[in-house]
Amino acid sequence: MCRICTDPVESLAELTELDCSRCPTLVAIPPELVNLLTLHCSRCPNLVSIPATLVKLTAVYCYNCPRLSSIPPELVALRTLDCSRCLLLVAIPPELVNLERLFCSRCPRLACIPSTLIHLCALDCHECRLLTYIPTDVANLAYTSFSACPWLPQNTNIYPAHLPSLIRIQRWFRMGKKQVFKRVIRTRAFNEFIYHPDRIGGRVTKRGIAASLDGMRKRQRLLE
Repeated sequence: MCRICTDPVESLAELTELDCSRCPTLVAIPPELVNLLTLHCSRCPNLVSIPATLVKLTAVYCYNCPRLSSIPPELVALRTLDCSRCLLLVAIPPELVNLERLFCSRCPRLACIPSTLIHLCALDCHECRLLTYIPTDVANLAYTSFSACPWLPQNTNIYPAHLPSLIRIQRWFRMGKKQVFKRVIRTRAFNEFIYHPDRIGGRVTKRGIAASLDGMRKRQRLLE
């Protein structure tokens, strides 16, 4: 357990740096710790949120927090963010314009790195399988790693030709249309629509059978 789990919040209020990494019981960072400048909360399997009140933070290390789904956009003072292996993280807030070092590798739901992060000097986003865009015109970007990102064009700022398809697929799954489609195709009305002899599927099938029989009769007449 970490100090957040054992100490009164009042005793932590003046801290500027806090390390609560590898705490299995930590669920949330107390919003009262408004003086924090550096937060280490990596490898906390149950951590679900970082409060938006910690606006003085300049560095957050939340590596391998599988239940953390978002970074508050209010943390505009951040210069270093390590959110690698955050399996539910879907976006880096574009408001974090002061970021200089961003490490977000192996975030399977992350789709883009905002173009507003113009002060980046280090970016590691390898193995982000849905990543489609990273800013390539950042003047101070000295280090990048974006290997194993299949939808990201390598060494070029040209969008891939299949980007529209990826966007449609992402929108499909985000809106839950796959689950809706599964429910529809299991209904009796849908199956009757496809397979009943007097509905569209049956009529198409009967037309196909009739066309095949006509072809067989014509071939038979030719042979006679």
